[in-house]
Amino acid sequence: MITENYPNGIERMNPMLKITSILKNQQGSMIVIAMIVLALLTMIGISATNMSSTEVQVSTNAMLHNIAFYTADSGIEAGRAALNTIKVANAENWDKLLRVEEFTWNARQVDTLDEVLDAEGGRTVGQATFTLTVVDNEDLDGNDQTDTDDTVLLTSTATYRNATVTIETIVRGGGEAYAQEHYNAGSSGDAVSESVAATANERW
Repeated sequence: MITENYPNGIERMNPMLKITSILKNQQGSMIVIAMIVLALLTMIGISATNMSSTEVQVSTNAMLHNIAFYTADSGIEAGRAALNTIKVANAENWDKLLRVEEFTWNARQVDTLDEVLDAEGGRTVGQATFTLTVVDNEDLDGNDQTDTDDTVLLTSTATYRNATVTIETIVRGGGEAYAQEHYNAGSSGDAVSESVAATANERW
């Protein structure tokens, strides 16, 4: 103990000397340092865990989106084939689809392209499902329930868990098995599948 002598023989501790003594005393400092290091390591661990969880979620979302995308793309291909098949069977079927009017397909009454595909085996790819819609393009006839240029817009929407993807395409066809987007090399450039009304419009 550091003391100073005062008159009357009283010894008293000098406060400044006491503070200096405490500062020079390093007992217990390792505990404080260890606690600080432990806190830093804990923060780094929590941050790394959060980052890993985020990366896993991003990867999962990308996988779900890819599955939904390829399912929607499969729907487009199935829809194109079905549209061409029912057009070859009866040219009026496209108009009936646009009007949501019933017609017979595979011994079933159908009025949508989804029902046509359901009659042919369904609209699922694994655990994902697609739905199809058909609308008339702008064919200058003033009627969106009648197709006059053998061209419709096909939309495929696929849903898988929380991922949804929509793809839209133009379908031209009818009259032959491979009529979609088909041009005859011997023609003047007009699609061989165009109807008389489409030729009259001469939109391309």
